Amino acid sequence: MTRKRYLIYFLMFLVIAINYMDRVNFSVAIPAIRHQFGFSLETIGTIAFVWGMAYAIGNFPGGWLVDRLGLRWGIFSAFGWWSIFTIATPFAGSLPGWFVIRGLMGVGEAPIWPLNAKMANSWAPPKERSTAYTWVGSGQSVGPAVGVVLAGWIVSQFGWEWCFILFGLAGIVLLPVWLYVVRDRPAQHPRVSREERGLIGNHEPPTERADWNGIKQVLFSRTGIALLIVYLTFGYILFTFLYWVPSYMYYTFHMGILKSSAWASFGALLGFCGFILSGPFNDGLAARMDKLTARRLGVAGPMLLGAVCVVLSLFTANAGLGGATASLIGVAQLLMNMTVGAWAVTVIDISPNQASTGFVYGIYNGVLNIVGAFNSLVVTAIAAHIGFPAAFGSAVIFMLLFVWSFLFLIDRPSYTRLIEKAAATRAAAAA
Repeated sequence: MTRKRYLIYFLMFLVIAINYMDRVNFSVAIPAIRHQFGFSLETIGTIAFVWGMAYAIGNFPGGWLVDRLGLRWGIFSAFGWWSIFTIATPFAGSLPGWFVIRGLMGVGEAPIWPLNAKMANSWAPPKERSTAYTWVGSGQSVGPAVGVVLAGWIVSQFGWEWCFILFGLAGIVLLPVWLYVVRDRPAQHPRVSREERGLIGNHEPPTERADWNGIKQVLFSRTGIALLIVYLTFGYILFTFLYWVPSYMYYTFHMGILKSSAWASFGALLGFCGFILSGPFNDGLAARMDKLTARRLGVAGPMLLGAVCVVLSLFTANAGLGGATASLIGVAQLLMNMTVGAWAVTVIDISPNQASTGFVYGIYNGVLNIVGAFNSLVVTAIAAHIGFPAAFGSAVIFMLLFVWSFLFLIDRPSYTRLIEKAAATRAAAAA
């Protein structure tokens, strides 16, 4: 049996890692950008908001385009687009220029998670789906872990402009490799054996169309609405920890750019560990009990422990302990990411068919990122008037609401109905 799916996983991991490197360089470069342009912290938050809204809104058509273009050409188009505008960032020149370039970059990055969902649905065996999705998605943490330190070094040695130019060029270099290696589904890949295709179980024909009636049933079911709240709350949590740790360390504990970047990298590495643990952890739970109970345990336990870490970080920040605060925030990122293999994969599980996966995931991810965009305004406003510890502490409210939604709003009858419909569609395609 061949193992070509692992090469697809690895390349998708690299794409996501570079994607998040292209995002965190802005966070690292904020002090230098503010110094050159005279921007206030609130103005920086507005630039981040424009990027975030473009990214969020782009998820809605982006998910549909993913289903139309497929995995291979979808990544090629999106990756090339955002890499070009990453390179263009230093040439913004003025505040309107920043809005335009960062907004266009956000549009290009929008389909990245619908594409990962499509990859997991098309290339991962069902029993390996959480592991594939989260191991590939760990690029979300590896990218910042490498990117913040590398960007901090580039900014200090060569100027903030070069961290955008060099990171964007890394994406351009990977494009031809992706196009040469990747196909939309195993059946189209000349080096995938019949045995591996059988293991993956992807039998749906390339001409299959989106199941619009099934999509409507997903979105308007009680489970679908509950998942909408889950994605909404996670958007605030994610953006708080993913983009603002360097500024937290820099402005609260008066660390330099390199030191604050190093602490942010430490937190991102712990977040990477959370992603790596999440897949086997949640696949293991699903193998031992019914799937809904497994998903609930996979969500509630880690996120509640993460909320405790955030509360404890408020006390260490008040005591002026920068290292302890960054460590607690890092552990919170680890625990937060351990939940991904439960709630994110649930959307893939209930999608009516493979040709609908990108669109359905794009809807949910778009909601997540709309909240993430407003997070930029909220966090910078709280930080400017009260301080970054209070801004990070606000995430606890969303962490508790996230757990409550998954535990008590998702009901077994609608969840089971959606799972059974998706399974029946795949069985019919296999027949």
